Amino acid sequence: MLLLGNGTRHGAFGHNGRVTPDRETLANPRLWLAFGSMLLVSGLGNTFPIFFPALLAEFGGSRGATASTVSFLWIGGALLGPLSGYLISRWNPRLIVTLGLGAAATGLAAGTLATSLPMFIGAVGLGGGIGVGLTGMVTQAALLADVYVRRRGLAMGIAFSGSMAGYALAPVIQGAIALTGWRGALAGYVVALMALIAWGWRVYPTRLETPAARTPAGGLTAPRSVGGIVRSVPFWALVVVFTVPPLFGYLATTQHALYFTARGLSAAEASVLLAVGGVLAAGGRALAGLGADRFGGPAAGFLSFSCSIVGMLCLFGMEAWPGRLFAYGYALFLFLPLGSRATIVAVLLSRIAPPAHYGAVFGLLSIGNSLGAAAGPWMSGWLYDVTSSYLVIYLWATGLAGAGLAALAVFVLATRPGAA
Repeated sequence: MLLLGNGTRHGAFGHNGRVTPDRETLANPRLWLAFGSMLLVSGLGNTFPIFFPALLAEFGGSRGATASTVSFLWIGGALLGPLSGYLISRWNPRLIVTLGLGAAATGLAAGTLATSLPMFIGAVGLGGGIGVGLTGMVTQAALLADVYVRRRGLAMGIAFSGSMAGYALAPVIQGAIALTGWRGALAGYVVALMALIAWGWRVYPTRLETPAARTPAGGLTAPRSVGGIVRSVPFWALVVVFTVPPLFGYLATTQHALYFTARGLSAAEASVLLAVGGVLAAGGRALAGLGADRFGGPAAGFLSFSCSIVGMLCLFGMEAWPGRLFAYGYALFLFLPLGSRATIVAVLLSRIAPPAHYGAVFGLLSIGNSLGAAAGPWMSGWLYDVTSSYLVIYLWATGLAGAGLAALAVFVLATRPGAA
């Protein structure tokens, strides 16, 4: 098949990026660029637990202050995500993504030169936050919804799994820190981002063919305003469904390296456990998309929240009887569904948002998701600074997971056929 300059292929896609009815290939370079962008930018927050001990050793400071670096990444996502959702379908996608990747590379490069914790937080938080806002889920959802319909859940699951695959880089980052220090490991990100910019400039189009996402079979097609959607009960239920997973996820994982070494694992074992979790989380996002396509978003959502709660119970078991069995259970049940809610929400959104408003509404929903991700690392560090207890952190995380499960039930009931 012939690769065109705007990232489409004859034979799998028609002219100007349109998908033919019978083939939605997973070989589209947009999909793998989305994966790479999520891995190197949004995924930085998930590799941060490996940097955590080295940063504490060099700069000192509280755990809450150090963890706030990741919080600033997601604050940037909250502020710029809705704007990128609006611009990506009306302006130049190639330029938007390039600006985001460039900002992330600049911030990380400046971070390698930091001589104090505030300088590090400012450089990485600002540059990375712009990167997350302009290259994160909202941007990738709009770019992929422009070409995928039948396989939208699977495609977004694969793309979004990039950030979860950040966990899988843990042994590589741990080895790089051991060899070159945390500054050298961070510089490796900068080199990879520059390569991604060059690839994206060749592949991404200067304008999307469709001004907004198209609707999968069974989705909402009746016209409806953004204001009407935002004022509805299903929208706010979906806000909770999308907000609490990164909050409880980061509560449970931000201090992973510190927690498991305190429970008897070596630093190498803890990094491998995090890497295994990353592989599970990346695969879980893709599986969640496939499950949502096959069995519906609600079924996939209920299963994902239930698995998360089982993972939290394994952490409680670890508190009572420290052992590798509970550690392995934590890795399986907490990480497997860790990023799945983004994929599931991308599918559920079609129940309340027509095509013309898909990107705008997803952008609004992303505010909650980014704020949840921003609050989680800081809250994890703050709770430990105040209580010196991991158990308190895990109790909060479990309660939030339960709230997400309840909100999903409200959404399903409010959007069932015949509901007012």
